[in-house]
Amino acid sequence: MSRIPEETIQQVIAATDIVALVGRSVKLRKAGTNFIGLCPFHNEKSPSFNVSPSRNTYHCFGCGAGGTAIRFVMEHDGLSFVEAVKRLADAAGIRIEEEVWDANAEAEAKHRSLLLRAHREIAEWFHLLLMKHKIAAPARDYLKSRGISSQVAKNWQMGYAPGNSAFFREWASQARIPESVLVEAGLFVQADEDSGRRGTYPRFRDRLMFPIRNDHGDVIAFSGRVLDPNAKTAKYLNSPETPLFSKSKVLFGFDRSKRAISKAGEAIVCEGQIDMIMVYEAGFQNVVAGQGTAFTELHAKLLKRVCNEVVLCYDSDNAGYKAAERAFEILSPIGLTVKVAALPQGEDPDSLLRKQGTEALQTVLGGATDFLEYQIRRLRASAKSDSMVERVRMAEQVASAISIFSGVAQRITAVNKVAKLLEISEEQLTAMVNRAAKEAKNAPAGAKDAAPSQANVVDEAKKLLASQHRTAVTLCQMALADAEVMYWLREEADCGDLLNEVPGTELLALLVRSRHDPVEEASKLAFMAGLERHQEAALAQLQSRSRRPGTPEPSGLADAKRALDTLELVRLQNRLQSVNAKLRAPNLSESEISHLWEQIRELTARHKDCLDRTKPTPNSFAP
Repeated sequence: MSRIPEETIQQVIAATDIVALVGRSVKLRKAGTNFIGLCPFHNEKSPSFNVSPSRNTYHCFGCGAGGTAIRFVMEHDGLSFVEAVKRLADAAGIRIEEEVWDANAEAEAKHRSLLLRAHREIAEWFHLLLMKHKIAAPARDYLKSRGISSQVAKNWQMGYAPGNSAFFREWASQARIPESVLVEAGLFVQADEDSGRRGTYPRFRDRLMFPIRNDHGDVIAFSGRVLDPNAKTAKYLNSPETPLFSKSKVLFGFDRSKRAISKAGEAIVCEGQIDMIMVYEAGFQNVVAGQGTAFTELHAKLLKRVCNEVVLCYDSDNAGYKAAERAFEILSPIGLTVKVAALPQGEDPDSLLRKQGTEALQTVLGGATDFLEYQIRRLRASAKSDSMVERVRMAEQVASAISIFSGVAQRITAVNKVAKLLEISEEQLTAMVNRAAKEAKNAPAGAKDAAPSQANVVDEAKKLLASQHRTAVTLCQMALADAEVMYWLREEADCGDLLNEVPGTELLALLVRSRHDPVEEASKLAFMAGLERHQEAALAQLQSRSRRPGTPEPSGLADAKRALDTLELVRLQNRLQSVNAKLRAPNLSESEISHLWEQIRELTARHKDCLDRTKPTPNSFAP
């Protein structure tokens, strides 16, 4: 791996405003000297996520996630430690000079950079062709027919992929990007022997191109729309899964709209790229689109980090309704309120804007209703009559949707509302909901089996803390809070043997054997950022943990010395047990027995002295 000097890491952490960093993806409000919001790493309704500007750290009292700005970027954006430091350093204008000590990791980082460069440069080339070259005239004509101006095309770096493979090869040669990289990036395809082709060929040919970007604006994939209406191929073609791109994790336009979504507390979700772009350009900037596939749990979590409500703005046909139904099943369980904006029959957001303007779309969005009400309207519109039999049939379908709600209050409110709309009894509908929930519970587990990695980290952190000696945990808290205690533990306290012999002192050993400067917060944060994820989470939790009301707060060297003596008592007791066990061994010589008794007397005397030192004085902390 590449190693970044600790001094640089300290600089990066010190230069990063953690409130501003977290605030880009989590809605925060001031609470005393700190800021709080809903945790982006687990589902919650009451805010337990705490950001401390003074410490430059974050901590969730609900799930235990916590750490520095570097850790936040790693967990939130799925980056490695080095990648997270580089991103923050770039934002702060800090130059990084790496100490390379792992050639494989260095090669991997360079290869990823090459993949990103390939996407960036081909996006620029596609765009240049669209705006300037005569071969892209059909693409420009198509944009005009859709009411898309050249300025909008520039804003979104739309492009044109030529049908002639020779154009691509000439570009690749000039860009000096190996063909193997283009294949790995999904831009070229390795020919199948059965297809009659040989070698490789461009994936996107004669298509209008839309760059797909990650949260930070890097081009990582493409979506191409076919221009020939008679072509016997898919209307839209997306990049395949690559080391840079996973369609289940990326929402089109999210890099531009996430701040507007956070500000509005609501995300408008469209089905396609053009719909999303035209809605955004019309002034509704809190909008995203999927990648031509159904919503995934990862998409839902991405939105949950920045808002609490989603408005589905899908086509008004049956396919649009089915897509809305699937999206509700994914979005609702994680705590997002789902509404549906009912477009006029035969319209999509883009066509509505072109025909009736922004006011018409504003009216549609303003009239969005919650999904259950929308579902009932759809069912009633297709029902043969309004008889009780029909209403019960509708209730059974809606009951499945209600059973998705995880909160008891949500279910009760939904049952009350739906029962009134369908004019059936709440008891009857509740029974349907319970039955639907039971059937869903007994159904084979699907994609939801995989636990999020953050939950695993938090579980590991909790296990680590549970395995630590209570007094060692207290000493950790004191050392994190008081530089004098940290210096004493390192330089004067005789705790070398103790940390090796007493179980449950692993976290304390990490602190005592560290080299960070406890006076410098940036140095402390840099040390924590370099630990294993569960170790950092455990220390971050300790740093934020409060003692029970009425319990004296341990502080100062006197309390630290008593705490260390308590651990020394454990070590002496363990040694006494060991010597006593040896004394019971058969066939011991007189000299061996004498030596063991001498050890017992010495250990007993030291144990007594240590016990006297641990006796609490008035107002002192009792470990």
